[in-house]
Amino acid sequence: MLKQLWTIVLDLVYPPKCPGCRGGVDVHGSWCGACLGRVLAPREISVHLHRLHHLDFCLTVCDYSGGVKRVIHDMKFRQAKKYACHLEGLLEMGVAPGRILSPELVIPVPLHAERLKERGYNQNDLIFKGWAKRQGLMWCSDNLVRTRPTQPQWELKLSERRKNIKDAFVVTRPDDVFGRSILLVDDIITSGTTMDECARTLKKSGARTVCGLTLASGAPN
Repeated sequence: MLKQLWTIVLDLVYPPKCPGCRGGVDVHGSWCGACLGRVLAPREISVHLHRLHHLDFCLTVCDYSGGVKRVIHDMKFRQAKKYACHLEGLLEMGVAPGRILSPELVIPVPLHAERLKERGYNQNDLIFKGWAKRQGLMWCSDNLVRTRPTQPQWELKLSERRKNIKDAFVVTRPDDVFGRSILLVDDIITSGTTMDECARTLKKSGARTVCGLTLASGAPN
């Protein structure tokens, strides 16, 4: 009862809005039909086309454009954590049951400690953690760490991206990933080099398979 009253008060004070067009919607975290139709585009990213040698499979939910691009940017650079529920909702709609085969661990691509301190949070935790737990999946955010700061990948050419990210990650508890199937999650995939390097590191520690799931993609299939 109290929860229902709080929801009514919240809706009156802060009416739910679509993050894409700012138009009214029925529920906090929702997108309007028009904006949803423009952003939701679930598809497989070809690991062979992108020459990803360690990532076994990758699924993305949206195109990195329009409202999704702005919302992710605001989460990462303008402290707009409020958008996490909107992005999490896209995961609920974009990942069909059975599309990802029961991974034993879900691991987010980590930030370096300096970047994490500067931002205050890893946006991947906010976007994926609640979704993973509702799927009954084990969330593990502290076993894969970034050991050195790296230049933003979008600033670099493909050849430079591979060099920039090489050996930038380490598994802190190899026994926890040994022989297990891992779902690696990240907000955006473009070239895929970051996820592939994470997958290489996890497999070096004995992971059986590493599949990827991203909210958005700026890459062709």
